[in-house]
Amino acid sequence: MSLESRLKHCHEAKQQLEQRLEELGEELADLEYTNGTLMDGIKRRAESIDKLEKENQHLTQQLQTAGASGRTSNIESTVANSETIDQLQSQVMSLETSLKISRKKEKELEQILEKLVKELADVKRENDILKDRQQLQTTGNFPQPDYEATRDRTLNKLKIGKQSTAGKAIDAFIKELKHGL
Repeated sequence: MSLESRLKHCHEAKQQLEQRLEELGEELADLEYTNGTLMDGIKRRAESIDKLEKENQHLTQQLQTAGASGRTSNIESTVANSETIDQLQSQVMSLETSLKISRKKEKELEQILEKLVKELADVKRENDILKDRQQLQTTGNFPQPDYEATRDRTLNKLKIGKQSTAGKAIDAFIKELKHGL
């Protein structure tokens, strides 16, 4: 494979990575907007729940007052208030359910956001590597590779740590490579 074809291949790969980076940035912006919208909805619902609870307390006090006075008009008012209380309690339960669903969606969005942030970091890292390769191919200078970054990427893909047996073996291998240079 000639140097020109490698350079062309690297340039195409770089363009693809930059395009993917832009797409991930747009997805991240969309998710942040959605998250903000959900948070605003949750806040409004929580305020509504607080208002309904205060009304419920007020109506409960009125009901107790009407029961103690024993007047007919208070009893009729108490019956109407009782129906209102039932409706308000139903609304409160509905809002609590909506709040739970919104919180669940928020957690899911946070997980997606974390995943996208990691993907974005990986794409940026790969983009930097491609830029370095392209520069090396055009200048002809070949510096020592970044073994630690390669080790970290490999261990991350395998989902194991530096202190694992494989991590220690890779560290020993890197040490030997550097010693040989």
